[in-house]
Amino acid sequence: MDRYVIPAGTETSKFLQFSPGTDHIHLVIEADARLSATALMNMAPGSEHDITLTVEQHERSWFNLVTFTLRGGNYKGKVHIQLLGKGAETHVAGAVIADGNESVEKNILIEHAAEGCTSDMLYKQILTGESRGLIEGKVLVQPGAQKTVSHQTFGNLCTSPEAQALSRPMLEIYADDVKCNHGATVGKLDEAALLYMRQRGIPETEARLLLQHAFVSDVLQYVPNEELREKISHLIEHRFRGELNACQGCSLCDNKA
Repeated sequence: MDRYVIPAGTETSKFLQFSPGTDHIHLVIEADARLSATALMNMAPGSEHDITLTVEQHERSWFNLVTFTLRGGNYKGKVHIQLLGKGAETHVAGAVIADGNESVEKNILIEHAAEGCTSDMLYKQILTGESRGLIEGKVLVQPGAQKTVSHQTFGNLCTSPEAQALSRPMLEIYADDVKCNHGATVGKLDEAALLYMRQRGIPETEARLLLQHAFVSDVLQYVPNEELREKISHLIEHRFRGELNACQGCSLCDNKA
């Protein structure tokens, strides 16, 4: 297990790119510290991944995690965030793009253990072929964690009849002064929007690409660095066009798709 401490009162940004295999990262975000982390999964078909991230947040700390799974092979990811100090704030967002027989499973637990903490969770999946995507997100509000504010939103887009999308937002609340909500949707591309775009001269393939890219655009907004956000947006476009290979090193750094 790799353990990292973000010292009190500091501000840090990290870009994470994982290799096939098993990883366990433990983060400690001390009081008044801020950490923004962006993670990219882009692995060869058939590869196996099992990644666990655990996070401890202390008083008034701030954490922003954005994950993009462009090619995942067979991927299982677990995230457990503990809001241990009063006034801590966490934001978790992710986008999954899968095709073929890829299988992506994500399990996220945000545990509110102190009062006055805030969290939100946003995940989007676009699945085609015979791929399978599972997102389980749980917010646990412990006794005494009053004034908790939490939101969960999951969206799923299946572009083939064989794709399977599962979303399970959950709330478990043991305090009585909280504001928590959750929601999940599963659908397919908007045929009316496709027709509208084709009537205006946009080829169907390009129209589908634009609609899919728009579907995950709100996840991209969680990336605070504009340059990194544009690079990931470029990779997503290449992924939809079938032009993105599995990473050899870091495609963000060498600018290769």
